[in-house]
Amino acid sequence: MLKLLAVLAEAGQPVVNSRVTVIVRIPPVFNRPGEAIMVTKWRRTMMLLWFKSIYPKIVAGFLLAITPVYAAALYMNESGLASVEQEITQSLNARTNFFMRTLEQELRSTVLLMNDLSQDSDLQKLSTIAPAMSRSEYFQAINRLQGKMRLLQSSNQYVQEAKTYIPLIEKTIEQVSYEGAMPPEQMKALEEHPDRVIFEWKNKLLLGMVYPERMRNDNPPNFAIAAELSVPKMQTALLQLATGDGGAVLIGVDNSWVLTREDAGSIGPRLVERIDMEALTNTEFSKLPYNTKVRADGANYWVSVERSAFLNADLVVYVPEDEFLGPLGKYRLIFFGLSGFSLLVVILFSGWIYRRIHQPLQRMVRTFRNIDFDSPRVELRHKHHDEFHDLYEQFNHMVKRLQVLIHEVFEQKIRSQRSELKQLQSQINPHFLYNSFFTLHQMGEMQDYENIVRFTRHLGEYFRFITRNAADEVSLKAEVGHAKAYVDIQSIRFHNRISAYWDDIPGDWERQDVPLLILQPLIENAYEHGLEEKETDGQIRVAMAAERHVLHIIVEDNGETLTDEKLRNLQSMTANSDVKGEITGLSNVHRRLRLKFGPAGGLAFSRSRLGGLRIDMTLPKQERSEMDEEQVQNTDRG
Repeated sequence: MLKLLAVLAEAGQPVVNSRVTVIVRIPPVFNRPGEAIMVTKWRRTMMLLWFKSIYPKIVAGFLLAITPVYAAALYMNESGLASVEQEITQSLNARTNFFMRTLEQELRSTVLLMNDLSQDSDLQKLSTIAPAMSRSEYFQAINRLQGKMRLLQSSNQYVQEAKTYIPLIEKTIEQVSYEGAMPPEQMKALEEHPDRVIFEWKNKLLLGMVYPERMRNDNPPNFAIAAELSVPKMQTALLQLATGDGGAVLIGVDNSWVLTREDAGSIGPRLVERIDMEALTNTEFSKLPYNTKVRADGANYWVSVERSAFLNADLVVYVPEDEFLGPLGKYRLIFFGLSGFSLLVVILFSGWIYRRIHQPLQRMVRTFRNIDFDSPRVELRHKHHDEFHDLYEQFNHMVKRLQVLIHEVFEQKIRSQRSELKQLQSQINPHFLYNSFFTLHQMGEMQDYENIVRFTRHLGEYFRFITRNAADEVSLKAEVGHAKAYVDIQSIRFHNRISAYWDDIPGDWERQDVPLLILQPLIENAYEHGLEEKETDGQIRVAMAAERHVLHIIVEDNGETLTDEKLRNLQSMTANSDVKGEITGLSNVHRRLRLKFGPAGGLAFSRSRLGGLRIDMTLPKQERSEMDEEQVQNTDRG
């Protein structure tokens, strides 16, 4: 594939696709450097593929289209929920306010009757001059007072019993009878809470007053009036105030007494504990009910609180949120269910579009990227008879035509390279042949038969190698052997002027196949140009260094004729292999190495530490097929 790319580049043809392996050397900063680098590359590759893929863009487009509808539906749902909550809150506040005002009005009428009763003449006489009254006046006053107790009891549906205690006669006057003295604890409770309308005594709720309210010298009051409230009736009223699982709690401001529905358990008082009662002290609180949301026992409750300054008590009404928001919660679940279903439809529909449109297109793009023009046939198939079917057919036709054109360009370039190689051989053979015959003639005149035998043997091996036409490639061992034969020939000619030093071929590089005649022209250049004017102590060194999958063959001399201008000319030749000009041995070698190995192979020129020219030949390692192996072996034997 690299040969094909090099041919296309040198022929000026556009390169449709290329696959290049880049080896990056990174210092080992981890215990396992390869693992960390591979993970990072994998993540970057996946992110790049995700952002380049059209599938997330399709999904994002559909989501962008349905987002306004979804937002409008969500807004309508939340607005409806807020409206329902507002209506329920207003209804709850209205019920709380109505109950508290009604209770306050009824108890206020009872308190007014008690105040009027405190000014009653019969009660005043019995509490001050009872001993001075006649017996008939005494009992008539008591009878009239009992009638007023009955009137006080019937004044309020919540009053269960009314009574008046007169310490002077030590009698407690009730509706139809009278008893003895009032229990001291009850009397004390009436005296200690003169400012309270309602107070608790032995689990009873009482309305009461003493007369006079402020006594002098710790004297007992003239009389005390008490009305006991019916707790069951008030609980029934509270039960009717909140339906379902809701309830109501009537509580004194200082928590001195609490009244709640019988079946409410302890949830009411616990809710009261979670309410910010400090807000109830605000001046605006008495105008409107205070509502809030409280959580207890894993459930939310809507709470409405109404304070009565007259009763010095708070009414707390609570309703579970699920009781009135239950249907709306179901609607919300349905809404989110439909949203999830819509999202699933968007993803599936986007996937369907992705498969029917993007995947065929991506398959074509991937084929363009990975196409290998060395293969005899590349085809794309599409099972659906749509636009992609016609596009695939035209693509297959284009690929076939490109293969034909590239094959023609490739063969033309190969023929051009072969002609350059033949031209190089024709340039070498006459020049070297003349010098060899003159050397052989001199040795014959001196009757140096031993060197004549060596010289003719090396000369025969040399010409047999360069005149072969069976193949364009040989093994590196054979190529080095030919170069050594050339050096042996030159050593006989320049035995007193030039010395050559060789490194062994490292490892398994002996069997690596290389182009024909790539090392001998480099050594010949050292003899003819580098050491041409060297009279003594001339040196040629051929070093070999293997680095993983690359072999460097370095040819350097200690010549003194290399100028900076000549070095720049050589370096410009390798920098631009398409420069037109005279085809020399070095340029021919460099071009054929590039054709064989691609940009990784070729020649590099620099100044040697010995003083002359340094040529660095780079040979990447390539695996060869069994057919190439057999062909190279036959060529080596030939």
